[in-house]
This record gives sequence, C-alpha cells and structure tokens, in this order.
Amino acid sequence: MMKLGTTGAFGFDDFPQPAVLRLYADAGCSIVQVYRNVARGVTVADIRALLADLPMTVDSLHGIFGDDLDPSSEDETMRRKTIDAYQREADVCRDVGGDMVVVHPSPANAPAGNLDRRYAQLRRSMDDLSRIGASVGTRFGIENMPPYHPVGNDPARLVREVAAAASPHVIFVLDTGHAHMTGGIADAVRAAGPHLAHTHVHDNDGVNDTHRLPYCGTLPWDECRAALHEIKYNGVFLFEVFETPDDLRRLLTPQWKANVRAITDNGIA
Repeated sequence: MMKLGTTGAFGFDDFPQPAVLRLYADAGCSIVQVYRNVARGVTVADIRALLADLPMTVDSLHGIFGDDLDPSSEDETMRRKTIDAYQREADVCRDVGGDMVVVHPSPANAPAGNLDRRYAQLRRSMDDLSRIGASVGTRFGIENMPPYHPVGNDPARLVREVAAAASPHVIFVLDTGHAHMTGGIADAVRAAGPHLAHTHVHDNDGVNDTHRLPYCGTLPWDECRAALHEIKYNGVFLFEVFETPDDLRRLLTPQWKANVRAITDNGIA
C-alpha cells in the first residue's frame, strides 16, 4: 500500500496553512513535503509550529529553484553555485525533519546549449550531491521536468542518468503532470521501473503545468495506476497540487478518495 502525502506550501497567501493540510490529512495524507516561500523568510520554526497539531510527518523538502540555479549548466561557476545552494538546502531539510531534497535538473526556458555537455555536467552535480548526501544524511531527488526545460524533459534519459550515478543518495522523482506533458505517464512509469523512489502527483491538460488535483485534468489515471502496479511501486504517492481551500472542499469527494485508493492499494503490504 502506497503512503499518501502532499506538498505543504508555507508562506503563500493562496494556500493558508494549516487549513489546507488539514483537508489533505482528512483525505488520508500522512506525509508532508515542505515547499517554503523563501522570499517571505519562512523559517524552520514557523513550519514546525504550523505542523504541530497535524497527524503528518515531514519526509522531504522541495529545494529552491529558479533561473539562477542550474546543476547542468555548461558554466562551471553557475554549476558550483547551484551545488552550494543545494548543500544549504540539505541542512534545512534535516532541520525540518526530512531526509530528501527535490531538485530540478535545469531551469525553465534556459538555452539548450550542448545537451551532451549539459548531461555531463549533471552527472558531475549528481556526484557532488551524492557526497553531500552521504555527509549530511540526505538524499537528492532528481525530478523530470516539462518540455521547456532543456535537461530533464525526457524521463527515460533522466532515469538512466540517475541509475548510472549508482548512489543511494541520488534518486529519481517522477512528476506525473510533467510526464503527461512530455509523452505519456505510463511510459514514464515503466521507464522508471525499480528506480522510482518518490513522486510528485498532479494533473493538467497535457500542455500547461497547472498542478491540478488528480482527475481534474486529462492525465489517464487508469493507465497510471496500471503502470504503477506493474512495476510494484510502493513508496509515497505525494500530491503536488495547488488548489485553494474552497476548491479542495468541493473536490475531495468520497468518489475521488475511492479513485485514489484504487491507485495506492497495490496489494503490497
């Protein structure tokens, strides 16, 4: 049985906490991935206080990202700056109670450059992250991206790169919505196979990265369920969804919960 989890968006006006997290807890989520608004100066103490009365456990942190961070950059200065930032994120992750930091392999709309050199740089970054992870006690989850990211938009290639790193501190995180935008969720799940270690789960129309609740877009969830059961995935099924509290109250119906339970109930104890 997969564990249900959700992103906890801290410091964002549209997603007030702990109100949103209570709705997910009522839907069966017991795991939280922290996503904080760094611009608001959200602290670890703030996050802990907001989680104090909830039956949920932090397992991970969504690392910072943006145009100024690129672990596959051909510019070595930029790559090193990114690794330094992720090292600090690993410390935050441990402080907040998690053991995995999600990172993006490239920023949105960055110049593609020479893709072979970019992937070589990503391999160097994964080696660096593996050493950091071993030192700090964290893993780094490399997430597949939408088509407008030069590196990471091919889930199968990204899985191969993560597998080649051969490190327990570097894992593959499957983002369902991004996979839906780049060729198909079932193919992405099967490409990940035994290397699938964590998830970001959300829906969209196949074109726009809207992070809707599952069954609110066009992603074929029956195909997703079949593929997840086929590869015997038994980790966290974590919603990375940005719906308002009012919309969540309307959408988290008994039928929706039954649909999700059919995915997470994989027959594995």
